[in-house]
Amino acid sequence: MPRHFTLLLVLSAMLFACTGIQAEDHGDKAIDKVKVAIFTGQNNHGWMMDTPVLEDILDDHKIFDTTVLQTPDRKDPDKAAKWQAFKPDFTKFDVIVLNYNGEMWPDHIKKGWVDYVAGGGKVYSFHAGNNPFKGWAEFEQMIGLLWRGNKDGKRVYFDDEGNKVVQDEGEGPGAGHGSQHAYVVDTKDNEHPVFKGLPDQWMHAKDELYHGQRGPALNMTVLLTAYAEPKTRGTGVHEPIVWTIPYGDGLIMTNVMGHWWKNQKDGPALACAGFQTIFTRSIEWLATGKVTIEKPDDFPTKDAVSVRELKPFEPLAYIHVPGVPGSDPMASCDCSPQTQPGFVPAWVQFADMLKPLPGESTAEQR
Repeated sequence: MPRHFTLLLVLSAMLFACTGIQAEDHGDKAIDKVKVAIFTGQNNHGWMMDTPVLEDILDDHKIFDTTVLQTPDRKDPDKAAKWQAFKPDFTKFDVIVLNYNGEMWPDHIKKGWVDYVAGGGKVYSFHAGNNPFKGWAEFEQMIGLLWRGNKDGKRVYFDDEGNKVVQDEGEGPGAGHGSQHAYVVDTKDNEHPVFKGLPDQWMHAKDELYHGQRGPALNMTVLLTAYAEPKTRGTGVHEPIVWTIPYGDGLIMTNVMGHWWKNQKDGPALACAGFQTIFTRSIEWLATGKVTIEKPDDFPTKDAVSVRELKPFEPLAYIHVPGVPGSDPMASCDCSPQTQPGFVPAWVQFADMLKPLPGESTAEQR
């Protein structure tokens, strides 16, 4: 079970069976679980909602031991002191899932991060995890392609023949996305352990399709792409969706799927059986170099999405800040969008905690 909060419901055998997840068969043999940390706490997206969902997706498998590392809030009047006191030990974890898009980390955390990755640590950058830290050279090298303007690095895409194309700074679009829609993804390496045995093409559920990402783009291995349809305001080329980059002795995998906006009542991108499968297989592969999680029976096809029912979950709360409205821990609630279609998460009422800081743009979701 997650150690960050108590799940509201224990999934019954009937509900578990209907998800289509195939548990790994380890028999009675004790296994060393993969220790995973989800690093979050600041994001322009609904980190309070998608983090517990990511935990649930991992914890549906017996091989993961998941922890949440939650940063101080950006509006905390005492955040400077709390940042200095916040000293996560990344080395305790086999894989760090980066679900953070906020202010720059203090130097001691940045150093710990670089040392962890360079020393052999593994990172999984989730959706807007490629957005922050403009100007932090080590981070930008680790991620390779980031949410940046067209003058902030190279762009990588693929043409209709599958050829890799690299655009220089200033050429072509910068980072963006069209309207949310379901789209077909294409596997670039069907022998890679994460994608072996899966269809070469499959339909991902409604999500953003990032395009025009920019950065150093060094030593990238692109594993999954998607065609950005002009009719959905896309670029008309095949954009990278999942890629890996080595850094020192470590490895970073970036997956730009997974949009869940901060006032969004459901998360079809995370409910997608395809996303859940490659997410869990990726974490296992990063940690162990192999994959034992099998292709589920409900994996999507090229022509049809496959959306699972999300388990009820308790949203994360802002770390309590005395005297600041909306920072108290929230009451438990059933946040399953399928079982409560009209439900509005409790934290939506705390609008003052969700408004952008001066200088932040709200013109476009990322």
